[in-house]
Amino acid sequence: MGREMQARTSFLHNLLHDKTANTLAIAAASLIPMMAMVGGGIDASRYYMAAARMQAACDAGALAARRAMPTTVMTSEAQTQGLNFFDQNFNDGLFGVTNRTRAYSANAQGKVTGTATGTLPSTIMAAFGYNTFPISVTCTAEVNISNTDIMFVLDVTGSMADCPATSGCNSGPGSKIVAMRSAVMSFYDTVESATSASAQVRYGLVPYSQQVNVGFSIPRVHMVSNNTYQSRVARFNLAAYPGLNAGDPIVLSDQVEWLPRSTGNFNTSNTDNYRFRTDGSTGTTARNACTNYPATYTVNIAGVNQTWQVFAATEFVNNQWSGGNANNRAGCRARVRKTRPATTTEVTPQFLDWVYCPVSTGTASPCGVTNPAGSPAGWETVNFSTLYTGNAINMPLGTNGAMTSVTWAGCIEEPSTVLTDTYSPIPANAHDLNINLVPANETQRWKPALINAVWKREDTNGNQINWLYQTGDESRPGWACPRPARKLAEISRTDLQAYVDALAASGNTYHDIGMLWGARFISPRGLFATENNTAPNGEPISRHIVFMTDGAQVNSNENYSTHGTEWWDRRITGEGDGTREFNRRAARLQAICNAAEQENVTVWVVAFGTTLTQNLIDCASPGRAFQAADNATLTARFQEIAQKIAALRLTQ
Repeated sequence: MGREMQARTSFLHNLLHDKTANTLAIAAASLIPMMAMVGGGIDASRYYMAAARMQAACDAGALAARRAMPTTVMTSEAQTQGLNFFDQNFNDGLFGVTNRTRAYSANAQGKVTGTATGTLPSTIMAAFGYNTFPISVTCTAEVNISNTDIMFVLDVTGSMADCPATSGCNSGPGSKIVAMRSAVMSFYDTVESATSASAQVRYGLVPYSQQVNVGFSIPRVHMVSNNTYQSRVARFNLAAYPGLNAGDPIVLSDQVEWLPRSTGNFNTSNTDNYRFRTDGSTGTTARNACTNYPATYTVNIAGVNQTWQVFAATEFVNNQWSGGNANNRAGCRARVRKTRPATTTEVTPQFLDWVYCPVSTGTASPCGVTNPAGSPAGWETVNFSTLYTGNAINMPLGTNGAMTSVTWAGCIEEPSTVLTDTYSPIPANAHDLNINLVPANETQRWKPALINAVWKREDTNGNQINWLYQTGDESRPGWACPRPARKLAEISRTDLQAYVDALAASGNTYHDIGMLWGARFISPRGLFATENNTAPNGEPISRHIVFMTDGAQVNSNENYSTHGTEWWDRRITGEGDGTREFNRRAARLQAICNAAEQENVTVWVVAFGTTLTQNLIDCASPGRAFQAADNATLTARFQEIAQKIAALRLTQ
């Protein structure tokens, strides 16, 4: 027993003092902290991976929910969209997470806030009493707009006064133009609510039908000095007495005539009034009366006062008259000059008729008509300077060719073009299709459209003809001049509301005309380059055209458009054919849309209450063509476009 105890003591003693055995003890003692360190690293890595994935899912859901919100209100559809995006990025059970929660809400400004939580089970750290780790993330997303230019090109043709077919109404509050006003304002509210304080957001508007009212936005240096109109020229005959003025004497006769005994009997045919006595003192008195006759007398004949001048050297002639008493047969004669005052009609060339033809301003003999001297002033005196300063000009179009004031509403005629069916590429000399045109000469300048100086030319059967003589008025071509367009500028809600409320529906549908000026107003080059190419904060500018129409293209070759009246002016077709004009205008629309996109402008198209034609789809930027069957859908489409124009961003 004693030996056993001694042996055990010796073993422990030896073990204690054996340096080799110390390593085993130390290694065993260090296993626990090493396990904690490695396990903590593994579980921490799992935690950060799960938290990062949950944060990414939260962000994706917030962006999806905000983009799905048509307004600043969080709808159930938008919330579902957010949750679905979250689930696609962090499905239930990912990383073993349990008790997962996620939710999205929005404040009054439309800022979306998301929250997500979950419990991550531990692995190695469970040995140290850490069984789970809570995960919690938050995220926010909002629409934020930086520098943006938005040009509305709005169809204001006659059909906009109707209601969409699906609404079942005829006119009034449910009309398409009323819906358009509401949609524009909703668009404005959506954009403004998301605009950065440091950003510049500008709006422009081009109402269009068969015309655009842009003349007051064009610098005067780029307007023509003269133009040719399908108008009329007054023709006059020669004056009866050229060279005289009204009131000047016209000589009726100047000859020797027999004189009556009394000046009160001038111009009578009774011979007894011309008998002078020849006997005794009575005869002497009669002879003296003849000798003293010379003087100037006023004789009223048929209501006109004539002047009769009786010259001296009167002659007393015995036995001039026969019959009666022999002492009562003498006569008295002298030179008599008869005159009367010239009338205005006699000294002024008289109006004959109108010649209806193409008339150039500043031309002395338009249409080959050379009027006599003294006729009213003609086309050679017409000067556009007063038109550009006072919106009115005097033209010889009044009664009998008199000068009359012709006003200018602001609609225009385009510069010269090229007759072609192919607009890809746009021909170099098709200046009317150049969205970056800065005129260098007269053919490249714009012209004032003057409906009160323009007529059609038709025969009695209504057939179009090239030349016409007529005393009366011909018919006017079809005409509609919308409200003046607005260049890009910041605008208050009150001013925008007043503008759209004043839009009226009239005229036919010329899509190319509206798109052309929408592109010109927004292009960073061209006529308005100095206004468009930079923003005050120096940041880039996002550019968008929102093109809304309620109908298919409708043209008439008897409309007065930005290219004149096509049947007579023939600037698009060359021969006035209506079908060819339609086809070429459709092709021109595509050329203009392409030109706008080449300037990095996004084109959005909305077909309202009508078919979304292929021509409209092709005009829009890819994926940017929409259709709206009724008023509510139109507003929703405009809000959707506004949301897509805005840049969604995560704010946290």
